[in-house]
Amino acid sequence: MKITAVTGFYDVGRASYDNRSIEKYIFWLNQTLTTPLPFLVFLDPAFDASGVVLKPEDRIVRVAKHDLTMFRHRARIEQIVATSQTVNRRDIAFNIPEYGMMVMSKLELVKRAAGQTDADFLVWIDAGLNRVIPDLGDGIVKITAAELEGVSFGLNTTLHLAQRMRIGKFQRRMVGTTLAMMSAGDFIVARSFAEELSDRMDFMVEQEWLPAGLWDNEQIAIGTLLFRGGLPGARILKTHVGGGANTVTWLFGAEPYKRKPPLYVRWRLLLDEFRTRLAPAEDCYLPGDFPEATFQAYVASRAAPMAPANDVDDLGTPPAVTA
Repeated sequence: MKITAVTGFYDVGRASYDNRSIEKYIFWLNQTLTTPLPFLVFLDPAFDASGVVLKPEDRIVRVAKHDLTMFRHRARIEQIVATSQTVNRRDIAFNIPEYGMMVMSKLELVKRAAGQTDADFLVWIDAGLNRVIPDLGDGIVKITAAELEGVSFGLNTTLHLAQRMRIGKFQRRMVGTTLAMMSAGDFIVARSFAEELSDRMDFMVEQEWLPAGLWDNEQIAIGTLLFRGGLPGARILKTHVGGGANTVTWLFGAEPYKRKPPLYVRWRLLLDEFRTRLAPAEDCYLPGDFPEATFQAYVASRAAPMAPANDVDDLGTPPAVTA
């Protein structure tokens, strides 16, 4: 079984928001790249990559932000961010619109990576995830091909999504709250499913969210798709409070993330238990309500070609690791 990691760094002006400078992110990225997997690293063509320290099996792939699907919706997204009365104004996604567009592009970068490697599975790992990646021991992947048989998408959900799945209702008004429904710092995707996974995200955003004036981050988007039955073959690897390098930890059999639910999370869960149960069904997403037939028609009619990646740093064999 071959596994390739996928990551990326794009400057969205975050330094002016929370002091996370480019230099700080490159330091984190270099630490993340020490994870014992071959990496495909997505960067903007104009970005100076001289400070990025690659392993021999790593490779840089150049894709411009404006070539990503979410950035083609910039005008509508910026309008929603500027005028919505219901979004979470404390979250970075609603203070720096490009940040939201970028994190919502993770699935497209994985889709693009699928065309750059023959790996069986792709693991998305945030550039700054090194801060929570534990000691990986001998650095050998412990998960076998048999354990991933039939898995299209492996993810770690949070207590918030588990609560809604148990109740069977997911209020539509949650879109815009940025409430973490899954851990988006790392997840695993079957290469054969990568394109479809990205298309499912695009469909929901283009056909449902943006026309209705809705926008949020990838944690809400992926959680919504999973809840509605829009991710066939997906497997929940673990449910926890959130945070951590959970998929990487799982792959390498490392010590799991042991964060306990803080008081504010427990209080939120208590309130949401009543709010969700009492919410009218017509105001909620429901299990199995993903419009599969409409999605298939959308895919069939989608004619715009994706701008090809321009790999200017290496033209060798695409990387993969055999586990």
